Amino acid sequence: MEITKRMSPPDSPYEEQAASLAQQGKVNEALECYDLALTSNPYNDVILNSKAIALISLDRFREALETTKRAAAINPASVDIWINMGVALEKLDRPQEAAEALERAVALSPYNAYARALLGIIYQNMDMGEKAEAQNRKLQEIVFPKGYAGFFFATAAFLLGILLGGIQGVEGRPPAISLTSQAVIVVFFCIICWLYWRSLKMWTEINRNVILVPVPSMAKQGRGSNVMYVILVGMVIVFVVGILTGNGVWTWLH
Repeated sequence: MEITKRMSPPDSPYEEQAASLAQQGKVNEALECYDLALTSNPYNDVILNSKAIALISLDRFREALETTKRAAAINPASVDIWINMGVALEKLDRPQEAAEALERAVALSPYNAYARALLGIIYQNMDMGEKAEAQNRKLQEIVFPKGYAGFFFATAAFLLGILLGGIQGVEGRPPAISLTSQAVIVVFFCIICWLYWRSLKMWTEINRNVILVPVPSMAKQGRGSNVMYVILVGMVIVFVVGILTGNGVWTWLH
């Protein structure tokens, strides 16, 4: 029988009920709902991964490991599955295999701070100091203060806007030079927006707790994406204000 990958969360009522029960701390009841959901959809990696997390929270690590293996066979591209497999293996005192699972997670998502932190701890416990230190350095690169990123990116966008506004306000320049200069500035602004988007996604990944939230709320994920779009729209507004300011500055200088 061919196993198909389940790439998007289902709309199973049992799964929704399980998520609600798990969030209330009723993990045993949640497990029953996961099993009911799996009877109708046994190849759903999302439900299997959620069940594995519930099993981990109940210290049923051997069952959790088997469940994550089933999920990984269905969807080997899921970072969460490999992380949870690594957690189960570590709890079963199988550090080498746990490290291999977490290495898969890091390979799939290099900016996943949670996976790197767990991998660093396992390396440390295995007396692999150099590898542990390398993971810690990577972790610091990911987490190190990005709280000011918004200020820096917004400032850069504003200054680019001022520069673009100044170029637009210059009179007597050949159109080819003016258009080329404006195009270069717009390209740089697009690069800034892309870098800021990447930074926001990185923070989303860092702040997402795979273990403590059995089934991430799709509504919350949607709100998070909306906030990211709003922030990028704000960047565009800052850029436009910079353009208008640049025009005003040129007029004032004249």
